[in-house]
Amino acid sequence: MSYLDLNQLKLISMSTILVIEDEALIRESICDVLELNGFETKNEPDGESGLQRAYSLKPDLILCDINMPKISGLDVLKEIRSNDALKHTPFIFLTALATMDDLRVGMNLGAEDYLVKPYHNKDLLSTISQQLKKSEDLKKVKKEYLQQRIKDFKVKIKEKNKGFFDSLNRAKTIQNVILPSDHKMRELLPNHFNYFLPKYSISGDFYWTKRLKGVTLIAVADCTGHGIPGALLSMAGNISLNSAVDQFGLTKPAEILTKANEIFLDFMNANESNISHDGMDICLCSINDRLNLVRFSGANRPLYIITKQNSFKTVSFVDTHKELIQEENSLYEIKGDKCSIGAEYPVFQVDEHVFEYSKGDTIYLSSDGYADQFGGEFDRKFKSRRLKNLLLSIQNEKMPNQKKVLIQEFQNWKGAKEQIDDVTIIGINL
Repeated sequence: MSYLDLNQLKLISMSTILVIEDEALIRESICDVLELNGFETKNEPDGESGLQRAYSLKPDLILCDINMPKISGLDVLKEIRSNDALKHTPFIFLTALATMDDLRVGMNLGAEDYLVKPYHNKDLLSTISQQLKKSEDLKKVKKEYLQQRIKDFKVKIKEKNKGFFDSLNRAKTIQNVILPSDHKMRELLPNHFNYFLPKYSISGDFYWTKRLKGVTLIAVADCTGHGIPGALLSMAGNISLNSAVDQFGLTKPAEILTKANEIFLDFMNANESNISHDGMDICLCSINDRLNLVRFSGANRPLYIITKQNSFKTVSFVDTHKELIQEENSLYEIKGDKCSIGAEYPVFQVDEHVFEYSKGDTIYLSSDGYADQFGGEFDRKFKSRRLKNLLLSIQNEKMPNQKKVLIQEFQNWKGAKEQIDDVTIIGINL
């Protein structure tokens, strides 16, 4: 016959009780009563085996005799309370009148309740259900407390994130000031596209252009890192280029990069601050549309030019170009020198490559973000070879359409993967 009402039965549903009692008849009787009332029970005849079962079972409640062989109930309780996984498990002592003094010790050790033998089954069930309810209420309070803490934490994170992203957006606005406007780009380079895709709101890549003394200067730079550190370096790089041109009146790419390197190093080494040797890779060219000449210098970045086959005319440059042919067009990669702006080489030196161009030729300046993007079926880098073939394949497209193809191909390659770096590609139809 059940002594528990419906609400109690709901509470104890699937609760597991571990009974540790050395007297077999009492142990079996307790288990029978509990199982008749919906509990699942496990039992052990002594404290030693009872502890081992508790460690593996992690019961909802432990019912334990005080006087037992091998390990007493008091020692069982000490071990239970010192175990992180079990220390909050409700613990009820079974005791005889002769061991009431030991019971006081047990209660001081953290036992929740006790039953004196002989006991009524109703008292057994009532005591167990009360302790389970207390335990359940405590778990509920802890859960609500943790949920509130998590909720408060999320609110704080949201507030911090808002401040962080507000700062990023403000920094983006500031960085946009140093980038040539769309209007200026169209004015200086009427037939071009600009694919600029920062990894974050702000970028370690930047592009730069000026018109002076009859030539148009255009550069794409890739500073160390991305995000805030990269963006700060891009400011220093931009200042260095402007100073080399505006203060020193330089127009030849090799001279501009050499002077920009000096200015950048002075800036970064102020107070010996550039301990990480941050810098930037850059491709810079000048376009003389009166003489149809392009001068190019690069620090770890190449220039691509696509022209009709057999029509590439060099004027003066070190022979470091490679040709890639597709149908009637040829792509020439003119490599930059193996050095970076800001890197303290014994001697910073970049060569200047000069070549003629024909109307309709196209040049491309880029950072390494597009070619280095992981993706595709085998999660590999896109690589510069694939990029060059792609550029060749879209030569019959107008410049805006070329940009659309590059964007789509990049997204298809990247898929759901994270963008690993800032991406910049500028194409100019000469």
